[in-house]
Amino acid sequence: MIDNIWIFILAVVLDLALAEPPNAIHLTVWIGRTIAVFEKIGLAIRGIKLQFIFGMLVSVFLIGIIGFSSYLLLQYLSGIHTGLFIIAAVLLFKPTFCLRESWQLSLGIKKYLESDCTDIQKADRKIRFLLTTVEHGENGSTDTQPIISSTIRSLMENASDFLVAPLFYYLFLGVPGAIAYRVSNTLDGMLGHRGQYEYLGKFAAHFDDVLNFIPARLTGFTLVAAAWFSGLNAKNAWRIMLRDHGKTESPNAGWPMAAAAGALEVRLDRAGHYELGDAARPLTAATIGQGVRLFRFMAAINIIFSVGILFLLYFLT
Repeated sequence: MIDNIWIFILAVVLDLALAEPPNAIHLTVWIGRTIAVFEKIGLAIRGIKLQFIFGMLVSVFLIGIIGFSSYLLLQYLSGIHTGLFIIAAVLLFKPTFCLRESWQLSLGIKKYLESDCTDIQKADRKIRFLLTTVEHGENGSTDTQPIISSTIRSLMENASDFLVAPLFYYLFLGVPGAIAYRVSNTLDGMLGHRGQYEYLGKFAAHFDDVLNFIPARLTGFTLVAAAWFSGLNAKNAWRIMLRDHGKTESPNAGWPMAAAAGALEVRLDRAGHYELGDAARPLTAATIGQGVRLFRFMAAINIIFSVGILFLLYFLT
């Protein structure tokens, strides 16, 4: 059990020090490439029943085979050398969550907005796609309000999907559990088509909703606590979270996003879909900075809490 504590701490330190590994060796990237192979097959299938069955079988197969393979690998390495086991476990666990990269992307957008730059092509490569999607995908304009709203919403939703959830499953199922969650979440993101191919990703979407049920709510509650520690409006975060969490199409995404809207005292909206919070304060580039501070406090609370649980499990076993 002491190994689990070291793996957790070293993976967090690795994230803070280096952020994300290169795509060539990034576990999530390879998971995505594997899913893409099956996705091409699925897109050739006609009929919603066959699409649903194929999507379900692919999801169960990939979640099971990738998660179980990681378990077998780590079991094998643990029998050879403890140090080798820990190194491998850290390298496998780290890509399942994203901490530093999340706030760096948000701060990159903040920097872009503060520079008064109107040429998206001059923006950093990592945020260029996000800017293009928001500006032309949501409202067809270059208004900064949708960009700021989308940046904060994405950061808070990712707080659950890319931090709290994988750490949650690591606590109870170890590295294989965190990897299995990442496979499920990636399946939802890649197979979640609309229209003709909607049923291809139905199972993955619903299964991901189930897996995120507890982590999303934990993220919301942790953001309320983070608002208090960071000097933001914790009382309003609690009120807005309870009031607005059900406004999103997702049964989970509204919890962290509504809590953040309340803490920041702003309205976070997606045109034609939902509005979270009250517009007590305007959305500015500085709001992104406050959102990043809220995210960092939330992450710190979650990490400290997780380490505490690991130590408790260590002393109880």
